[in-house]
Parts: sequence; C-alpha cells; structure tokens
Amino acid sequence: MSVAGQPEVAGRPAQPLSDRSVLALLAAITAVGPGAVNIYLPALPLLREHFATDVAHVQLTVSVALLAFSLGLLAHGPLSDRFGRRPIVLIGLLIFSVGSVMCLAAPSLEWLIAGRAIQALGTSAGMIVSRAIVNDLYPREKMARMIAWLTMVTVIAPTLAPWVGGKLMVAAGWRSVFVLLLVAGVVILWAAWRWLPETRVLRPAHAESHSVAAEAGALLRQPAFMGYTIQGSVIFAVFFVFVSTMPYVMVSVFHRPFTEFGTYYLLVATGYFLGNWGVTRHHGRVGVDKLVSIGVLISLAGAATALGAVALGAAHPLWIFLPVGVMTLGQGLTLPNVTASAVGLARQHAGTASSLLGFVQQVAGAICVQWLGTYPVDTPYPVLIFCVGMCVLAVALWFLMPHAAAAKNSQAR
Repeated sequence: MSVAGQPEVAGRPAQPLSDRSVLALLAAITAVGPGAVNIYLPALPLLREHFATDVAHVQLTVSVALLAFSLGLLAHGPLSDRFGRRPIVLIGLLIFSVGSVMCLAAPSLEWLIAGRAIQALGTSAGMIVSRAIVNDLYPREKMARMIAWLTMVTVIAPTLAPWVGGKLMVAAGWRSVFVLLLVAGVVILWAAWRWLPETRVLRPAHAESHSVAAEAGALLRQPAFMGYTIQGSVIFAVFFVFVSTMPYVMVSVFHRPFTEFGTYYLLVATGYFLGNWGVTRHHGRVGVDKLVSIGVLISLAGAATALGAVALGAAHPLWIFLPVGVMTLGQGLTLPNVTASAVGLARQHAGTASSLLGFVQQVAGAICVQWLGTYPVDTPYPVLIFCVGMCVLAVALWFLMPHAAAAKNSQAR
C-alpha cells in the first residue's frame, strides 16, 4: 500500500513515500521516547551521588517524566484527530529538543526533573500519533502485525541505549547523554518535516470536536476497551518498575558498575523483540486471543523463575535477567495484540483511543515506579515480587475480561 497522494499539509504537498519508508520514519519518531528513557537509566545511581540525595528523589526524574508523558498522550491523540497527524508530530519533536537543552544545562535535580518532564511531553506525540497513522493506513486485520513490525524496528535504539549511555557517562559524564538526545531530536525533526505525510482526512472543527468527545465517552463505557487498557497498563508497570529499579540493585546487591546494566538490559529487550517477531510470524494463523493467552502465561513463568532463582541463592545478574528476558518475550506477544484490539474499537478516532490507552498505561507505570522507589534496593526481592504479582494479575485479567466480545464488536464496527 502506498501513501503517496495524501492531501496537502500547510500549503505544501506531503512527500510520496513507500510503506517501508514511512514505517522506518515512524519507527525513528517513536524510538525517541524509549531511547530517551533507556539511555538515561544507567545514570540513576550516578545522579544520586552527584546531587547527594536518596533513591526516591532521583526516581522523580523517571516517575514525573512518565506522568508528563501520560498527559501528553491524553492530549496529542485528540489533537491529531482535530488538526492532523503531521503538525502534532513536528511540535512534539520540537518540545523534546527544548527539554533536552534544559536537561543538558540543569544546575539542580529540580531543573533536571523539569527538563525530563518536557522531554517526555514532546516524545509522547510521536509515540501516540504513530499508532494513529498505522490505523489510518492499514485495515484492522493488519494492524497488530504492523504495530509489531513498528515495535521491532523501534526497539533497536532503546535496546542499545543503556549500553551507549553507560559508555558516554564514563567518557564524558552524565550530561553527555543529553547532547546525543538533542542531536537525535533535531535530526528526526528535520526528517519528519521533510518526509512525513499527512494521513488524517480532516473534518469541520465543530463536528470533529463533538465526535471526538463522544467517541472518548463511548470508549470509556466499553468493558472490552477498559479490559485491554488495564491489561496494557499491567505490562507497562512491570517493565518500567524493573528497568528503573535494577540499576540500583546491580550496584547494591551484585556490586557491579552501573554501566553493566546496559549490557544485561540487552537480554530484556531481546525477549521483547522476539515476542514482537512472533506476532509478525503467527498473527494470521494463530489469532489474537491465543497469542495473548500464550503471552501472559510465558510472562508469569519468566517472572516466577527469576524470583525462584533469587530465593535459591542466585548470586549472578544472569539468573535474574535471563528469565526476565523470557517474561518480556511474553509481553512482546501480548502488547501489540492488546493495543491493536483496543485502538481497533475506534476506527474513526484512532488518535483518541490511542491517547486513552497510553494515558492510563503511563499513569499506572509512574505510580508503580514511585511506589517501588520507597522500598530498599539492597535486595532484589521487592522488584521481583512486584513483577510476579503483576504477571499473576495479567493472567487473571486476560482470562476474565470480555476479549472475545471485543473482537465481535470491532468487526461489527
């Protein structure tokens, strides 16, 4: 399917691009957000020493950013339904670049928290609108597969980011990561301005505003949509809590340098990558419900194995990161299907559906990250017990939620 021939945008025609080129551009736009989070994670123990503060205060640079990201998600989707996909993406990338400058020049932890929040507010536009663009371009039966492909491409940069961040910090200090993020933001902004097409057919302002509000209300009243949203929130909370807590555990429990977190994180990201790859390979033959069922059970098995290994006296990070890689493989099977099913319930206002979905997920993640930040980091038990408990909840939710009804309702629409 070609996206050439899209309507003119702000007085200039969108550049004609192939599907593969649009997917690559959307992947770069989407990867900015996870990349900005992951490249920064190895710095958390370093920042605690630099600003002479405790874990809970440093965790604010993560949890406040997640809250800002969630607010952006809530706003950017409806705005893209109202004003078009392209301008919202461009403004978001500009905001991200401004936030990177603030982080780079931050004289205090408070300034760094503010800069991280502005960064996150900007990156939320690209992530949420990219899903809506995929919805604009492809029918529902292809959405989960295309979202999985998009995530697979997107995951490469965030996978390497902690390793790159650790090396940069050793060579040039923690501010160097924000130099790299600023350069990346400016380059992607230029590429999006040059090549990103507009895929949204706009309608009169009064009609659009009314229909967006009505669609949001209708979605929130659907048990199936809320079930998918909560399921996605559980997955996000597990991931964010693990990756934001383990850098401290690496230093405090395993007595490893903070830079090694990036190396072990490759196992976590590889698992998620393989899960997404499984969706692209088996989506048409296995079916959404079965893939999610398999995914939530695999996630629980991986998390429980990590906790069991620690309980038996495991003294090496691999005993945690290898089974957690299995856990994220299950999440990779689950999340694209959950996302596509939720967004597919609102074909005419995919931006709004994507915003509601992302908002709840990020708020849940932020609350859980800050809550776990109050527990000691000289033991891996709090984070692993949390992961197992949430994976149990994910299994229970999936087998109790009305997902079969959701599929029928979506097809009827």
